[in-house]
Amino acid sequence: MSSMSGAFEAPVCVAIVLCNECIEDKRTNNKSLIGLFNAIHVPSVPIIHPRMVVLASITNAAQTLDMRLIIRSPSGHEVASIGAPFPTFDPLAAYDIVFELNGVVIQEPGTYNVDLMCDGSYLGGRRFDVVLRTPMDG
Repeated sequence: MSSMSGAFEAPVCVAIVLCNECIEDKRTNNKSLIGLFNAIHVPSVPIIHPRMVVLASITNAAQTLDMRLIIRSPSGHEVASIGAPFPTFDPLAAYDIVFELNGVVIQEPGTYNVDLMCDGSYLGGRRFDVVLRTPMDG
């Protein structure tokens, strides 16, 4: 029979969501995500995206994790990076980590990668598109 302590070897990312705003209820710690998106429509580039919130949900963790979120442009350049230690205590719990990025400079249209790193290793990711609006789009 194997021991339970060996079952929790590495954290697991179960979700990454992009939105404009995250509101947290102080009483319950529940989060409301406002303005979820998969794409940003811009009139031109370069442009500054004023505010972006990334919520990452992880489980299988029971120690303080060195978390880092990195956003890379279609050409592979790092356009934003934010990180901090994040304490976890129960490997069976799901933890929501909220990253707030202000003033992200968008240099080019195309598909951007959002990478969640934990202790220097890739934990999960997702993509979003930056789309140039045409005059017909309004």
